[in-house]
Amino acid sequence: MMEFLKYGAVCLLAIGAIAIFICAVKGGKPLKALALNAFAGAAVFALINLTTHFTGVHIPLNQWTAAGAVCYGVPAVCAFLLLPLIMK
Repeated sequence: MMEFLKYGAVCLLAIGAIAIFICAVKGGKPLKALALNAFAGAAVFALINLTTHFTGVHIPLNQWTAAGAVCYGVPAVCAFLLLPLIMK
């Protein structure tokens, strides 16, 4: 069952990345759109971690969270914030 969940999650993430890429290409300026998405995700991720002392909210920095924030942008950072609440 765990293998199914792992491969299912990878497939969903790949489909999401393809959808983001298609939307960026259809917008006419794909590199600008992808760079803006990556910058926004990294900026929100950094902002949340910089304000940890004031808010008590922290997203651990590792290869998966960094890649998610850069590839999927702000929605991924929001998902990182909601996952602990869903898993309880």
